[in-house]
This record gives sequence, C-alpha cells and structure tokens, in this order.
Amino acid sequence: MASTGQIIRTVEKLTYKYGTRDPYVLCDRLGIRIRRKDLKKKIKGFFFYQSRIPNIVIDSNVNEVLERILIAHELGHAVLHREAAMMVGFHEMEVFDSTSVTENEANLFSAELLLNDDEVLEQLKERSFFQAAQALYVPAALLDYKFRAMCEKGLLDKTMDHRHSKFLKEDLGAYDEL
Repeated sequence: MASTGQIIRTVEKLTYKYGTRDPYVLCDRLGIRIRRKDLKKKIKGFFFYQSRIPNIVIDSNVNEVLERILIAHELGHAVLHREAAMMVGFHEMEVFDSTSVTENEANLFSAELLLNDDEVLEQLKERSFFQAAQALYVPAALLDYKFRAMCEKGLLDKTMDHRHSKFLKEDLGAYDEL
C-alpha cells in the first residue's frame, strides 16, 4: 500500500525522467502496449501482463477524454502494482472496485499525472469546484483525488469529499460530446 506522498513522488520521478505528463507517451517509453477492444461497456479498461509484456486494454466505445483518463489510471496500476499484476497473469485486476486500495491508488496516480497544480489553482480562482472540473475535462471525483495530493503538498487545506474509487465505472455521458 502506497501513501499519498509516495504516489506523488512516483509521478514526479516518472515525469522528470521522461519529460512528459502524457500517459500515451509514458506508456510508449515504458514499453506498455495500449490496445482498444470492444468490452461491451461492461468494463472500461484493465492492465495485465502477457508473456511478460505489460498491456493496457481500453474499451473502444469510450471517447478521447475518458480514454486519456483511463490510460493514466491503468498506467498507475502498471507503475504501482506491477508485481501483483505479474503474479496474477492474464487476469483483470479488480478495476473500479469501491473497496479496493489499489483502485484508490491508481486514481490518485492518474489525478496527479493529468492535473497540473498551477492549472488547478488557476481554475479555482475563477470557478467553483464543479466548474473547474468541467473546465479541466475531468470528473469531479478525479479533481478531488488531485485535491488530496495538493493537501499533502500544502497547497490546499481540505478536499471536497467527492472522491470515490468507482467514479470511472459510472456513466460519464457529459464527456461524450467532447
């Protein structure tokens, strides 16, 4: 189990080493294959190893905005939960299980990777929490995960308590038109 501080440091090291926060580029540089498959909207994505090659599978039915968030989330599993995924083999990790520590960690990883501290603070100067989430093209729950990281860094006093680990499992129809 990784602490918030450990996840923040992991993202910092990764983005510094590769000079990017783009989850697609990071996957490429880490040798993680991204595959799109029609998962019939039953699951939006998962991470697994096949013949020692890391793979992320994303439902081909999701839009670009959600796909980027899902790639970042699954990259979090690849970086934070590598050993567990290797032991399980070709098995869908319990994606978006509301009681799963690993899901919360992957959500925090994706929030820290995708959302820049300064951009979040700038949005909050002019907008409400929910308006800021919309302007940043993320679900409010992901923004709340970012708040958790920003609190750890001393940039914010408290979270908004909209965080729950199953938010990506829910219908995010508001992002279909983007």
